[in-house]
Amino acid sequence: MDMNLRAQETATFTYAQRPFKSLETFNHDGIELVRVRPQKRRELPIRQFFLFALAVLSFKVFLFLNMGGAAYGAKVEEFAQGNTVERAAAWLMPLDPGSEWVVNWLQHGNL
Repeated sequence: MDMNLRAQETATFTYAQRPFKSLETFNHDGIELVRVRPQKRRELPIRQFFLFALAVLSFKVFLFLNMGGAAYGAKVEEFAQGNTVERAAAWLMPLDPGSEWVVNWLQHGNL
């Protein structure tokens, strides 16, 4: 009885999930039967670009709401006259229409 149950257990296939969507199938001897090739990753990390843009937008809105419009504009102008890193920040930090919309929505509650 125990031998028959053991034979049924080893006859079933086991699946092991691997990174990048590869799938391995083994028989009862542990021999690999099927391997699905890994899918090729996207060339551009779209999700990371989106999250970076969202972080920059959130940071701009946070600074604008804390500093006020005049002080924020003055700080961006000050950065524009600074070193390379500050000039890069000044290039990223002017309020774009999306940031202005979020600031307006948070300050006044109207769209």
